[in-house]
Amino acid sequence: MKERFKSAIKGNSFIVWLRIIYEKIGESFSLTLYNGSTNQTKDIYKKQAELQIRIHALEKGMSIGRVRVGFGKEKAFSLIEDLADLLKKGGSKQFVVESVSVLQKYIEFNENMGAAMADIEIALNKLCSCYNIKSNDVGGIYNLSLKDVSSKTQCPFDSFSQSRFSIRDFGDSPLDIDKVYAALKLCERTPSACNRQSWVIHVYTENKLVEKMFKLQGGSKGFYEQMQCAILICGDLRNYDFYEQNLPFVDGGLYAMNLLYSLHYNGLATIPLTMGHKWRVIKKIKQEMNIPGNEIPVLLIGVGTYKDDFKVAVSHRYSYKQYVKFNQ
Repeated sequence: MKERFKSAIKGNSFIVWLRIIYEKIGESFSLTLYNGSTNQTKDIYKKQAELQIRIHALEKGMSIGRVRVGFGKEKAFSLIEDLADLLKKGGSKQFVVESVSVLQKYIEFNENMGAAMADIEIALNKLCSCYNIKSNDVGGIYNLSLKDVSSKTQCPFDSFSQSRFSIRDFGDSPLDIDKVYAALKLCERTPSACNRQSWVIHVYTENKLVEKMFKLQGGSKGFYEQMQCAILICGDLRNYDFYEQNLPFVDGGLYAMNLLYSLHYNGLATIPLTMGHKWRVIKKIKQEMNIPGNEIPVLLIGVGTYKDDFKVAVSHRYSYKQYVKFNQ
């Protein structure tokens, strides 16, 4: 009788709803306190994280194939002002040095295309002069070739893994769908919590569906027309208990990185695009793309082919020594 009662309570939708609400309320306290959306004016770390996103936006803009001449000037001005404010509040000077380097690459990039950048250059030089900032060679774009990338796809993992970049400068040669199948096959042994294998993968290759998916996601303006395939990774919520609501993103993230490497190994150009949107946006995407209610989108991957010569964002990475803690 006792076991039946437990089973009945566990399987009751209303009880499960209450338990999820309880868990989410508890989780919301730490989210409210530490979330990057709150107290940016007082929390230097949060402000720096927000600035990092905006700096990278300029880098991404430079790596787009059909970039607009003189793009992002308003963003650049506001970044220079906010970097000065960050230093006034005791923020990391090294972070500002790295950000200034990206801004200098941004100015140089646009000047080479014929844009007038003197006003931004003056503002940036003033920042550097006031805070004795000397730029280093960080950020911007790399100019790569298909020949170089192809030569590393069969190399040992240390070289292979370092040769993958997010592409925003795609080629126009036809996509070989067999390479997508081969990449999906390679991902069959992706690990998951308790071997649940809860991912559901939606592959779109029809032009109308591909365009629709990228427009709904909203993060590939300026280059989505060049991509020939969209792969949406979802997690099936039916595989998880009420206290495991974050696990679909863990399992889906493991699958996504495995798939990015597998597509790269098969010679395809890719870019991961976030599905970290507000609930109403996710709801619209699911409705428009006929995604069942039990699936939660985790990541969208844009797939295309390479140009013979193309650009990528440098996307400076920190040394592991800055964020890895041993026995602490």
